[in-house]
Amino acid sequence: MSDIFENLNTNNIAKGVILLHKGDMCKHAYKVISGCLKSYVIDKSGKEHILQFAPEDWYISDMDSFFNYKPSQIFIEAIEKTDYIKIGKTEFENLLNLESNSAHEQQLKLIRNIISTNKRLIGLLSSTAEERYSEFIETYPSLVQRIPLKLIASYIGITPEYLSELRKEISKK
Repeated sequence: MSDIFENLNTNNIAKGVILLHKGDMCKHAYKVISGCLKSYVIDKSGKEHILQFAPEDWYISDMDSFFNYKPSQIFIEAIEKTDYIKIGKTEFENLLNLESNSAHEQQLKLIRNIISTNKRLIGLLSSTAEERYSEFIETYPSLVQRIPLKLIASYIGITPEYLSELRKEISKK
């Protein structure tokens, strides 16, 4: 853990616990120490659409709600037992303004989150399912064997059955 977080407590939650519900005000960003969180929306038909995974050393939040004091549009949930640090708005803004090496390291991790989100949006709009799956593996290599295929399928926008077929085809290559 970086020294810039030394005054913040590590919290832990069990798999399935929701940290943020749609409609709540998002008061924290979360830095994952161990485990994994996900953010998602649920459409009108009740289908879950995963927006982001946050494994170890990633951040997750609803930044629009967090910074603009709007009700959240997303849920954030633990998909594994997770240890995390809650970062309030003041601590987050301090992080962005610090000049130390550890602050720079954390800022680079935030940039990584933004880049992965942009790649994901571009992929959803213009890539094949196989390309999106490859991008998932590149972005989240530690999650491929850890999380259920249905979550990966939701993230890349295909059915779990199609993902199974796709993985079989890829393994034959």
